[in-house]
Amino acid sequence: MNRALRVGILGYGRFGAALAGLLAEHHYPWRAWDAERPIPGPHAATGVIDLLAGADIVVIAVPVGMFASVLRDLRPHLEARHQVLDVCSVKEGPCGLMDGVLGADIPHVGCHPLFGPLSIARAEPLRTVICPSPRHPGTAVQARALFASIGSELAEMTPAAHDQHMAMTHAMAFFLARGLLELGVGEDLHWTPPSFAALASSIAAVRADAGHLFNAIQRENPYAAATRKRLIDALTLIDQRVVAAPVDLGVLSVPGVRGGNAGTAEDVLERIDEVDRELLGLLQRRRELCARAASLPGAVQAWPGSDAEAAEQLLARLGTAGEGSLPPEGLHAVFRQVLAWCQPPQDATANAARPAEG
Repeated sequence: MNRALRVGILGYGRFGAALAGLLAEHHYPWRAWDAERPIPGPHAATGVIDLLAGADIVVIAVPVGMFASVLRDLRPHLEARHQVLDVCSVKEGPCGLMDGVLGADIPHVGCHPLFGPLSIARAEPLRTVICPSPRHPGTAVQARALFASIGSELAEMTPAAHDQHMAMTHAMAFFLARGLLELGVGEDLHWTPPSFAALASSIAAVRADAGHLFNAIQRENPYAAATRKRLIDALTLIDQRVVAAPVDLGVLSVPGVRGGNAGTAEDVLERIDEVDRELLGLLQRRRELCARAASLPGAVQAWPGSDAEAAEQLLARLGTAGEGSLPPEGLHAVFRQVLAWCQPPQDATANAARPAEG
């Protein structure tokens, strides 16, 4: 991706600010404009016309309910050199609007970044769906290159296929999580079984949402209402079966459990491989978070060392020293290596004393 291309972000809400942070982290020149939110000084445009004058790629990062009016207001100021990207969480409506309002004259592409401030802060994998306009295949290539360069995996779908898939996944996860919140779940999730972990993540996402995203994926996705109905019907049928089912006092049959043993040796080895893959993923996330932290003002001065004392302090802070069946000396050796692997780069140390931009 050509990092000389200038990115203009119209809308500096939760996602716009998060995208700006990723662009800065990967050394893209960017500016933003938002009528209601402050933007760091050197990156703040004075208005829409000023933003467009200094942008090659224009990212419209506004709530989907505002998208139509913003796009129409923007159209008289756009030129053929601009490449317009929308980042709405639904695609049929926005992509249809761009095809109608921008047409063949202004290059455009639909994008749905499946990440936000919460997932970025947790260093979770970034994924983005691209919905190309048949009129502007080159802009889809440009969008793919942009998101790939900031570390995102990519998939390509039609707007209809995207919305159908999101109605079954994104919309239903938020719908279930909102129902659990209404039920009172979510205040204290410490004492919950592992099977609840995925639901807990959905609950956290819904609680962090200002309401725009929930409303958008439920009301603006043309397939969400029918999918909600199917889900409610399915849950009602399951409830009826639970009520009607006879009480079984016999031994519960669980696949993979034979005579009280925890499966075959192959089963256990597969579980070990799963744990190892999780460990690798967690180590990679820790390293990415450390790299992100190293770029923040003042972070490097407070960085822990990688010696035995630093490992001891880390384990004491986590409250794990001496607990469980893991030998303390082994834990110390492991975390010394982890700390050494996640040390800030030399250029971060050299630049630590420099004042933060903006």
